[in-house]
Amino acid sequence: MPDSDQALLILDTLGQILASYIHGCIETPRGSDAAAQERLQAWRRHALLGVPVAEADEGQEAPTPHASGGAIAQRDWKGVSSTFAEHRRDEQHFVEHALADLRDALWTCVERTHLALQREHQADDASAQQVQRVRGALDRLDTSAVKDEISQAMTTLEAITTERQNAQSGIYAELAARVEHLGIELEAARKASETDPLTGLGNRLVFDRTTSRQVYLHSLGGQPVSLVMLDLDMLKPINDTCGHHAGDQALLHLANALSKVFLGDADVLCRIGGDEFAVVLPNTPVTVAERQLARLSAVLERVDWPFTDAGVPLSASVGVAEWKKGETVADWIRRADTAMYENKRSKRHPTPAAGQNAA
Repeated sequence: MPDSDQALLILDTLGQILASYIHGCIETPRGSDAAAQERLQAWRRHALLGVPVAEADEGQEAPTPHASGGAIAQRDWKGVSSTFAEHRRDEQHFVEHALADLRDALWTCVERTHLALQREHQADDASAQQVQRVRGALDRLDTSAVKDEISQAMTTLEAITTERQNAQSGIYAELAARVEHLGIELEAARKASETDPLTGLGNRLVFDRTTSRQVYLHSLGGQPVSLVMLDLDMLKPINDTCGHHAGDQALLHLANALSKVFLGDADVLCRIGGDEFAVVLPNTPVTVAERQLARLSAVLERVDWPFTDAGVPLSASVGVAEWKKGETVADWIRRADTAMYENKRSKRHPTPAAGQNAA
């Protein structure tokens, strides 16, 4: 293989690695997720294409670099390395801080429980002392002393009970507030870990979990469940011809179109790869899913897409498969995937018998 081809292969591999990192990056307190991704995308474009990176002023988003060439050896590889390494360090510090907060909260629970038990033991000791004094007065048959001791014991026990209730209420209120705060943070982290940062749809984790659960559920109930696989057409030509910003816009347009068409409360929309999408449709037979895909095509045709004249129209290849009883999740996905690729091939080489979907 010529050296130039090897260099292009290395660059392409590097580009895929950096793209995967960018789409999976964690939002840190230093700036918004969108601003961080735009900055990393700018350095990715510089590494792959030699596009200059214009650094922004403090607190401002990085401006869009001007397209230009640049020899591979002349690119700022140190800047590429330091930028991604710096963001990775920020992510590490953020995660370590979050875990430290969680550890502190757990230790707070342990500490408060320990203190509560100590108070319980102290209260029990005080109660035992009062009971012993009453028992001593009874043993002496001193009625006056018994009356006084019982009165004092009841007063002491009431004070102990009140103090115990107040202490427990304060501990429970503090723990409840801390747990609620942690719950909010953990729920936000869970949603972030399950959400595609660009489109806001579910990610591969959600897709894998949903398809497995739907097979389990529908194997018991017998209701139909359909799976739609989609692939945005010509994403690479869009990126190469119109820039990566146009590619991101194409992905967003497709995600928005899916949200307008698949409106069921149980429908699960996911972006599972670079240009790959999927929709899981519980309680939906394949005939209904096919009608929804026809509507999706109409919605995409109405999108204001300025790059059609440049030879990169906005469209998607689709395939749908209804789960068959006894079928594995992998086989179900494979049938929908096969239908989608058949649809893509039929667009490139149209024939009268070309099929689109798999029932």
